Amino acid sequence: AAVFEEYLLDADEAINFGNWMWLSCSCFFYQYFRCYSPVAFPQKYDKQGAYVRHWLPQLARLPAKYIYEPWKAPIAVRKE
Repeated sequence: AAVFEEYLLDADEAINFGNWMWLSCSCFFYQYFRCYSPVAFPQKYDKQGAYVRHWLPQLARLPAKYIYEPWKAPIAVRKE
């Protein structure tokens, strides 16, 4: 949170913290359709995992099938 407070020009704790809790579904309406899954959301909009491959070089060589769920990749695939 400190990073956001430092770099956001319009940082407002009440609004920002509330929005983060809302989008993470950690409070309020946890069954609401705006719960952004770190797996489902990018699978829909970045099927090949370009963002993950760019920022997580450790995962860059994984097949697209496992890029958002590397724990599901067989051991042989992980070792490649």
